Amino acid sequence: MSTLPGWIEPASDDVLTPNALRGLANPIRLQLLDLLQADGPATATGLGERLGLSTGVLSYHLRVLASHGFIVEDSERGTGRDRWWKAAKRSTSFTFRMPEDADGHDTAGATEQAAQFLRLVAEQSHRRTIAFIDSVAGQVDELAESPWTVTDLPLRLTPDEARALRSEVQELLVRYRRDPATPDAPGTVRAHVAFQLVPESQRPE
Repeated sequence: MSTLPGWIEPASDDVLTPNALRGLANPIRLQLLDLLQADGPATATGLGERLGLSTGVLSYHLRVLASHGFIVEDSERGTGRDRWWKAAKRSTSFTFRMPEDADGHDTAGATEQAAQFLRLVAEQSHRRTIAFIDSVAGQVDELAESPWTVTDLPLRLTPDEARALRSEVQELLVRYRRDPATPDAPGTVRAHVAFQLVPESQRPE
């Protein structure tokens, strides 16, 4: 039976199964939820300016996210003309099956929906990484002093070792998570850690 990581707090963290991905497996909606969770409440206008999309397009995707419970209206900030939105949970994680669903069965199409969602997450991470590399191309001195890194480390792991590594890395990352309402220290920037632990494809003999 699968178990949820110890750092997951159900009241604050959303854990999605394949059947719960409807409404989120879309690149724009994935970006919107990411922005609202990382930076706090925003309007469709503000989000549109950041993503380079029209307010009409953003409003549609925000409504879809709201209809599936990923975001809610921030009534303390909103006005009649200017609706503010906030993430319903501080983080969103994915698991193929919840502990209580160990004997359950996926609905038709849920597995492909999960694969589509994971592709979007990986593609978004890839775009961020390439954008960073392009932004510092040729800046040798800046790169030498930079705290940022792109690392690919080959390992040989048993399934139990892989589970332990995944758990340790996730728990370490959560230690650095801060509420977006917390004042930033000088020099703070938004950063992303893309953690993928995957087996290497079998090479032909």
